[in-house]
Amino acid sequence: MDSRLVPLHAMLRLHTRLFLNCFDEVSDETARLRPNEDTSSMAFIALHMHDSRHYMAKFLGLEESNPFEPITASAQSIEEIEIYPSLAEMRTAWLEVTAAVDRGFQELDGETISQPPSVTDFEFPIEDKSMLGGLGFLLHHEAYHIGQLALLRRFHRLPAMSLQV
Repeated sequence: MDSRLVPLHAMLRLHTRLFLNCFDEVSDETARLRPNEDTSSMAFIALHMHDSRHYMAKFLGLEESNPFEPITASAQSIEEIEIYPSLAEMRTAWLEVTAAVDRGFQELDGETISQPPSVTDFEFPIEDKSMLGGLGFLLHHEAYHIGQLALLRRFHRLPAMSLQV
């Protein structure tokens, strides 16, 4: 693995653990509750993070099928999601896509990460247009949503998210 990827790879692993920790002691029912009509539910954010992690797999050149794509593919807003997978299903799928992304990270070389990515269907709002810059942005995006999940835990009167394994 190129040394420039080491801190990003560490963030990938941290985000993987924190995503799972956000759902400790959370029921499927609680995960679907919205604080108000202008705020997302934990379940919706989890689905979005799955979409993003699968996009990261695609960004790395991997072909990983997203089991929740039939649920999210045509939805433009939370109101359009009619059914949610269970948290158990989301945990399992999260670990599966993460295993693929982890392998993808380890296979990258310095030349590849210095070049623009082959996936060009979305332009990130950053100056560094290389694959390395894109991976940094995607991991920042995950961190943002983990923060939302941690806040929603507290809203639902659950203990603060654990940082432990």
